[in-house]
Amino acid sequence: MTEERFENAMEHFGNAIEKTVEGAANVFDKSMDKAWSFRPVRFIGKTLTFATGAGLMASSVPLKEKGYHKTAKLCLISGGVVIAAQIAELFIFRKK
Repeated sequence: MTEERFENAMEHFGNAIEKTVEGAANVFDKSMDKAWSFRPVRFIGKTLTFATGAGLMASSVPLKEKGYHKTAKLCLISGGVVIAAQIAELFIFRKK
């Protein structure tokens, strides 16, 4: 196999993978948009996000007790940011 033929084959292979991945991403995006239009899905998504923030904040306590002060502070701040962002989003983007 010549170098030029090998390059053409790799180019074709790369284009095929790119088209497949873009097609899968488009299908996934459309399905997520459709799913997000249902209230229970939005409720579960918001609940999981709040639980993640609370979990980060709660995990800071054992980390601090074990002596990981910087990591504990990072978890506490990150959890607070997640919860604050979700509260702000609830007030800004109200679904009527």
